[in-house]
Amino acid sequence: MRYTLFSTPILSSVLRVISKLMLKIIRWRVIGSLPEGQRKYVLIVAPHTSNWDFILFVFTVSVLRLQPSVLIKSTLFVGPLGWFLRYCGAIPVNRAQKNSLVDYIAGIYAERDEFVLVITPEGTRSANPNWKRGFHHVATKADVPILVVSVDSNKRTIGIEGLMEPSDDVDSDILKLKKLFDSKSGLKPENYAS
Repeated sequence: MRYTLFSTPILSSVLRVISKLMLKIIRWRVIGSLPEGQRKYVLIVAPHTSNWDFILFVFTVSVLRLQPSVLIKSTLFVGPLGWFLRYCGAIPVNRAQKNSLVDYIAGIYAERDEFVLVITPEGTRSANPNWKRGFHHVATKADVPILVVSVDSNKRTIGIEGLMEPSDDVDSDILKLKKLFDSKSGLKPENYAS
């Protein structure tokens, strides 16, 4: 078993307690629950409008006892920072080598009994109406569902909206997702474009 920040025995328990406390202090809450019995999925979260989303992400992941992975550009994996990023569940990605990333990630899903990849479909913290389709391609290739998670600063909630099976019509799926996320408000609402 690979230990990460979210699965190291004593540290993850301490982080969970701190995360619950911090969410109470900042008056945010997690609503909904993870799908029972589902050990592999692509988790998408939006609106992603601020660097502070990362702090909410750490708190939420800890409270839910989730052990996610994220894709981060490989140039950051240098020395101690590289070790720390891997310890946090990060997977290095060479942006110059775009041709087989979906196959590579699908391979990880195939070889592991449990794997959750977190992706922000907007691909940026700036307003971007043209969502990246990678999350959909990965879910389709790996034959896993998409878990939809929302951030809503108006209600101060991180909401687990449920699973979505990707269809053959990626445009239609993205349109449905955008309708859901359009009703939410990111930490910096001006940075979200439907």
